[in-house]
Amino acid sequence: MRVDFFARRAHYIDHIAPIWNALPMDRRGVFITTEDLRAYAGGMIDPDAISIYDGQNVPGWDPVLTASYGDMIRAARNLNRKIISCEHGTGHAFGTAAYPDGKGKRDLVSLFLMPNEYTARKSQSVRSTPCEVIGTPKMDEYIPALRPRISNNPVIAIAFHWGDGNANPPESGNAWEHYKDILPALAERYNVIGHGHPLSVNTFRPAFKQAGIEFVENFRDVLQRADIYINDLSSTMYEFLVTGKPVIVLNAPWFRRDVHWGIRFWEWSNVGINVEDPGRLFNAIDNTIEHYNDICLVERFQAVVALYPYLGHSAQRAAEVITMYLREWESE
Repeated sequence: MRVDFFARRAHYIDHIAPIWNALPMDRRGVFITTEDLRAYAGGMIDPDAISIYDGQNVPGWDPVLTASYGDMIRAARNLNRKIISCEHGTGHAFGTAAYPDGKGKRDLVSLFLMPNEYTARKSQSVRSTPCEVIGTPKMDEYIPALRPRISNNPVIAIAFHWGDGNANPPESGNAWEHYKDILPALAERYNVIGHGHPLSVNTFRPAFKQAGIEFVENFRDVLQRADIYINDLSSTMYEFLVTGKPVIVLNAPWFRRDVHWGIRFWEWSNVGINVEDPGRLFNAIDNTIEHYNDICLVERFQAVVALYPYLGHSAQRAAEVITMYLREWESE
């Protein structure tokens, strides 16, 4: 029995391509993606393994691994096919169907691969589906040199999640409306680059350009270029910590302090200076630059340890888990 992979967006490919490469050759089926991502995927895996999604049906009958709710639903149209769901990101959970602790079509999944114990417990609280912690394969290549030296002209990256303050729940949206007007002043004072969740690039790219800020679409480039990362609630905020470099946390008035979803809200919100008002962002940046190596160092280290188990060999861990389940399914 082999396992196919299916991803319709680049950032999902980032999460699962390392698993593909770690799997034994005789366990790899086909890697299904869209025509416009053929070259991107081909830069990470064997191009000959790529099959193109026609927009309608996900071909094949073998188990298929996906890294998003939408891809999982499309793959599950074949009810006789086993679905392996690899949670992308840190594993935020907001109680709705698209998140690990939500009910609904996730019940179609046969095996969940979770980034950490926290998110695994969230999933197990609503269903009995097998759930294995494998870490975050995307971050295996970023084993950090802790306490990096800041450059003479630090690059400040600022990024936002997708959605808005009207999201349900509001903590699953973003803080964009609260901070967007300060971007031009930020660009005048610092060496700034912009980034945003892939689902909202069409909003962020022109807005950053208008503010005089270079928009960097691929987060891999942000990890390499930025000295400090400013973010509201994306998993990328915690991924940036893996590099050993500091973050600044953006809050918005609609992020409720009395609602606790975990991780960003509010268990691991102490990984950087928390900013409540746009006018206070400059002071947060200056303080982070001044105390660059030590700012929230203990909290950052604790978050990385808790949220990124198997760091450096997450893909191998995932491959071993998948192979084990394939053997079990073969014997059914």
